[in-house]
Amino acid sequence: MKRGIVFVLMAILIAGTLAIFSPTPKRARADSTKDQSCANVDETFYMTIGNNPPEQQSFVPTQNRLTDVVLKLGGYNFNGDATVRILSGDTPIASKTITFSTSTPIYRTFTFATPVTLTPSSTYKIWIDDSATASPLYWYTNTDPNCCPSGSAFWGGSAQIPDFDFATWGYSVSEPENPPADGQDNQGTTGTTGTTGTGETLGTATSAIAKPLELTAAYSETDRGVKLAWKASATADIDGYKIFRSENASKGYTKIKETAKDKLDYLDQDIAAGKTYYYQLRAYKSDQQSYSSNTASAKIPDDIVPAKPKNLTVIEVTTNTLSVKWAKSAAADLKGYTISLYKGDEKIRTKDLDKDESLYHFIGLDSGAMYKVELIAKNDKDKTSTPAITYGATEYPEEIASFFNRLTIVGCVLILGLLGYLIYRVIVTRKAKTD
Repeated sequence: MKRGIVFVLMAILIAGTLAIFSPTPKRARADSTKDQSCANVDETFYMTIGNNPPEQQSFVPTQNRLTDVVLKLGGYNFNGDATVRILSGDTPIASKTITFSTSTPIYRTFTFATPVTLTPSSTYKIWIDDSATASPLYWYTNTDPNCCPSGSAFWGGSAQIPDFDFATWGYSVSEPENPPADGQDNQGTTGTTGTTGTGETLGTATSAIAKPLELTAAYSETDRGVKLAWKASATADIDGYKIFRSENASKGYTKIKETAKDKLDYLDQDIAAGKTYYYQLRAYKSDQQSYSSNTASAKIPDDIVPAKPKNLTVIEVTTNTLSVKWAKSAAADLKGYTISLYKGDEKIRTKDLDKDESLYHFIGLDSGAMYKVELIAKNDKDKTSTPAITYGATEYPEEIASFFNRLTIVGCVLILGLLGYLIYRVIVTRKAKTD
């Protein structure tokens, strides 16, 4: 019996080890999915690649990142390099070369080192070329005219009905929208100077809700903002307060913030040097508003430091790149930004950027590493803001990620095997006692 148990445990261990080192199909990202494709059903139809004009296949992606192109290729003792290029119009935007040998039709995967950024619903082309001359490479076609309705095969300089056998793989990244620039509300109409304006104006007031009292506003150098404070509405069951702001004491008020009913202060840091801001406050319940509080105002000094950049966010990472985006500011005195990259406590890169920039790509990074990105705004008096900070980690190479995935599976298998053994020992022990 003991030998049987040892045998089972050894089998589990061997199976787990084989799982680690068994080959798996390469994929640029685990979450890549097939987007556009046309599958060959008759291997007697193919084109010899390398002609002039070259063989190409157009496609219209629905995803905005392309990770892999899979083609059905063949040849008579082909042995050499094959290069796939992605064209936007006639301009190559990405390429990948692989070396392989084949004498029979085979699917080959071209995985780009960095995902290719595409615009969904736009047309792109796949162009393949090979290095072999004596043994040419074949690209197989499909006789179904409806195989790829969104694209066409090209050879001989014109579009042809049979599509090539191909598949594109990728995924989509949600591109964050730019927050409204300073001086614009969310509807694109002129509002308050800052970026917090929602476009909501003062609504119809009702005496059924008591207005808040004694609103005060004062600029704080320490907090780099306008501190607001007020006394609560006498109506107990309100939802909260709406804060409105304008640059004119008598008109143009738009909402910049809502607070809970137990919150009786607010710090407005979305300000610009040299401006005077006027504030009004209303209590609200559902869609009803009280009459406005008194108007409070604060004058912003001319020499304040710039506002901290807003919404600094990592929007994409690969094995060796990290991309960040932030809210574009339209402050009149903004001179630009300084962006820095840290690995641990060490600053490894820094660059000055123009004031119109709101996107930056770090390339040539180490894979599987954590990075800190720091962004500082600078005005025309060379005063700098407090830094905006975000973090991002580059991905592990596929081989390493696959190894750790398999290692996790092996660990689970061994744990289950151990649990099974312990359960078996408990059953045997109890049976021995009953006997």
